Amino acid sequence: MAPSLRLVDLRIPLRRPFANAAGGAVAERRVVLVGVSEDGTTGWGEAAPYPGITAEDADDVWEALRERAAQVLGGDLYGLPPAAAAAVDQARADLSARLEGTPLWAWTGGDGRPVRACAAIGLENSPDETVRRVGRAVEAGMRAVKIKIAPGRDLEHLRAVRGAFPDLSAAADANGAYERGDPFFAAADRLDLAYLEQPLAAGDMDGHAALSGRLLTPVCLDESASTPAGAAEAIERRAGGIVSLKPGLLGVTGVKQMIAKAEANGMAVKIGGLVETSVGRAHALALAARPSARFTDLTPPRLMLTADASRHPWELADGFLAPPEGPGLGIDIDPADAETAGCVTRRLLLTA
Repeated sequence: MAPSLRLVDLRIPLRRPFANAAGGAVAERRVVLVGVSEDGTTGWGEAAPYPGITAEDADDVWEALRERAAQVLGGDLYGLPPAAAAAVDQARADLSARLEGTPLWAWTGGDGRPVRACAAIGLENSPDETVRRVGRAVEAGMRAVKIKIAPGRDLEHLRAVRGAFPDLSAAADANGAYERGDPFFAAADRLDLAYLEQPLAAGDMDGHAALSGRLLTPVCLDESASTPAGAAEAIERRAGGIVSLKPGLLGVTGVKQMIAKAEANGMAVKIGGLVETSVGRAHALALAARPSARFTDLTPPRLMLTADASRHPWELADGFLAPPEGPGLGIDIDPADAETAGCVTRRLLLTA
């Protein structure tokens, strides 16, 4: 049977619009599920381009993979949009692990440990609304949150959450919204945050390194590490205490390489997501199942999305998510589940 490439374009409404300082509010997720099939087995990946983070969108991913199917099935990812290349790399990793009968977390060198989930709380207009959103996450079983902030919507929000949930692990994510000398940093450093993510512009490695050197709060590099070159530079220069690695941007191969580099340089790792379905989420959890991956911003997909491509329950146990035990991703991928919710906009099957 000839190898084949399966594409499924999904348009999934969010339960509530989600905003950050970089890309405004997002009310739905456009993602492309990418399946690579060989010998009757399919491995899955997810291209989840995100406004304000990736230059490409779902249509760019779809057209690139449609036009270059033969190239992709031949193993050549050169010239693809990063989200498309990452999805194909994910699918090939899942396929290889499934064919070997091995869980993806073991295939990638992890130990399968449960992963601390962390709910991302969107940028809200008032501290009271931020507290309400955090409260709903806690009610859902979360024990850690990451709060989106921006100048003017930061300290009062964080203080309100600290006051309402003093035992909750809380981080702040600025999406590059601050300048080097902002007085916010000194005040935030007194809030006992788990980390401060991407406080400065993505290219400001010097500024992040200087800020990391003077704050007690660990600085996490995210947008700065959204490409292989950026991630490598952030780690080699130790521009922060934590580097955020996203399989949706770097693929499984790229994240594995950067985890090894971070471990060699004594830098902690956060495995991040892009508000994906169970496909992207399972890839991220597999890579987070190792000691150096101390942080995530991963939740059960249904916490934010109204539909999913899998019926996997993603149950929280004391705030932790367990990577599935089955071969590959360990979950059944059935885009028809999303289709019944009216979320599949198109499908395509391509052969070499």
